[in-house]
Amino acid sequence: MAGSSQKDRNKVDVSVVSVHPLNLLPREIWSSIATMIASNSIEDLFNMKATCKVFLGVASSDPVYKHATMSYKPLARFLLHLDGPERRFLDRCVEVGNVDAILRHGFTEYLWFGRRDKGMELLARASTEGCVEAGYLCSMLLMFDHKDEEDVQRGVQMMEVYCISGQLESYTNFLRGICKDTTVLLKEMFARI
Repeated sequence: MAGSSQKDRNKVDVSVVSVHPLNLLPREIWSSIATMIASNSIEDLFNMKATCKVFLGVASSDPVYKHATMSYKPLARFLLHLDGPERRFLDRCVEVGNVDAILRHGFTEYLWFGRRDKGMELLARASTEGCVEAGYLCSMLLMFDHKDEEDVQRGVQMMEVYCISGQLESYTNFLRGICKDTTVLLKEMFARI
């Protein structure tokens, strides 16, 4: 017995508590960083999520999805990926109130699937939350794709506001971009057939 107690006294606890460098910053700071990344590039956000568990956790939070920007992506491009990870990403962004995503989802519902009521509801929601492109698209669709005189008049009133604001040219460029993107998209789709 005496020998075993001598052995225990000679043992020294050498365990070291290691702190992972990523855990040195609070989660809120990582969340802010992920939000800034999401507001600049979706691809960079996906790369961040693939890096490690810490980044996966913070980059999957609601504030990050709410601020993810898609405006640099052609609007019609989202039509190519209706059942892949891109669509799940878009759906999550819509769920948390991302206006870029709401615009794209409304555009898809209205023009691609022909669900006019659902599409107009989403476009109006995006417009109400400050998306000027959605408001412009709503006014154009109300004026030219509705038979109800009240809807047409509402579209005209909305367009008058855009004309008075002096930003009609930027809205027109936005619409041209949609048409150009859709033409390219259709060519790609027919080339696959």
